Amino acid sequence: MAESTATRAHLNLVESSRRLFELDPAAELDAGPGWLFGAGSYDHPTITNAVFRTDDGFDPGELIERARGFFGPRRRGFCVWTRDGVDADRELAAACEAEGIVPVYEMPEMVLDGPADESPHADGVAIRRIDSADQAADYWRIAGASYTELGFPPEVFTQYTDGAGLLGEGVVAFFGEVDGEPAAIAMTIVTDGVAGIYWVGSLPTARGKGLGRAVTVAATNAGFDLGADLGSLQASPMGRPIYEAMGYRTIYAYRLLSCPPA
Repeated sequence: MAESTATRAHLNLVESSRRLFELDPAAELDAGPGWLFGAGSYDHPTITNAVFRTDDGFDPGELIERARGFFGPRRRGFCVWTRDGVDADRELAAACEAEGIVPVYEMPEMVLDGPADESPHADGVAIRRIDSADQAADYWRIAGASYTELGFPPEVFTQYTDGAGLLGEGVVAFFGEVDGEPAAIAMTIVTDGVAGIYWVGSLPTARGKGLGRAVTVAATNAGFDLGADLGSLQASPMGRPIYEAMGYRTIYAYRLLSCPPA
């Protein structure tokens, strides 16, 4: 039986998260037949310490027990990713809340069924594909500056020191430039026919020039060029109107539930 769009998008997020954790040489991963746990070098319980269920049939109680066993000795809190509106995750969310693992954040999961329409760029704006590991430092510097107002400490991004990861198989990353200087970012990670769009951001000083849309279009279409038949992303409040204008539609909301350190 073919996997549903909801499952395909979720599994792209899981696999893409695993690859991003691997850009952090100090990260630790635990993967089993129904789960993926990732502990980054930064100890923020919601952002860099994640619990994903990879099999909808895997028992919620066992998932939580295993997560506590993984993160507890590391003195870490963690965040369980659940899908609000997906029947399989209602039991998981209820089990989490019964264990004191509480909702802290929501974001829509959005998908696109084909390439996005391109539009002319503003004067001085250009899109450039990242083609060297040396460019990774600029990429993550822009990410740190872009996501601060969403509550992401800049230290979240300094853990990504493996620049070659932006050039891996199925990965394409872009700069949006203003007058030749990098000011915006986006990447695609393609897995099993899904182009996941990640870490879209623009420097606050460069907003209002269409950079967010331009880099998202570039990343989306690069994913389809690599053979994807579905685009997928998790939208921030600032990004959602841009993605909707591009044709992305919401299929469910991710509901993140946070467990503090033991």
